[in-house]
Amino acid sequence: MATATTEKPIKPITVNGITGNEPAPDDHAKYLVWKVVHRHNTAVPLALEEEQAWNGYISAEAATEQAWQALDTTHTTDWAAAHHRWVKAEQALDTAVRRWESAAAALEQAFDDAHWGDRTYEFYEEVTRQAGIRELLCANRPTSPWQTLDVERRRREREQLAGKTLQHLPA
Repeated sequence: MATATTEKPIKPITVNGITGNEPAPDDHAKYLVWKVVHRHNTAVPLALEEEQAWNGYISAEAATEQAWQALDTTHTTDWAAAHHRWVKAEQALDTAVRRWESAAAALEQAFDDAHWGDRTYEFYEEVTRQAGIRELLCANRPTSPWQTLDVERRRREREQLAGKTLQHLPA
């Protein structure tokens, strides 16, 4: 779930006194409420972890870009050190992406909305809208940054360019 500070907060919900922690009711109408609230509230800690991992990815991406841009302005004598900083930034980016992918997969598994009907979606959207909190629907989350931003292809291209430069640096 791409996260920005302007988005609605991720918080647990309570509907008509139902928190989702109590046993599931036998009444069909109350069960629908309980199911939605339980599913959402169970996923809240995982959504917060996923949000933190996404923000870590964004920070790592910015650091990688900064390190890459620094190679353009670094003096030849310092280029190998700047290149090493870029390589380390790429490794940190890889770690951040893997962490985000893991957190997103855990959230998706916990908040499996695949079998929800239209009525359930509409109820969930209404409840979260009234509460002023973010929906945790699986359909709202982006694909992996590896797919979305094509990080791996960009890295390969940059490694080839940097390799050519390294070959021509004075010894």
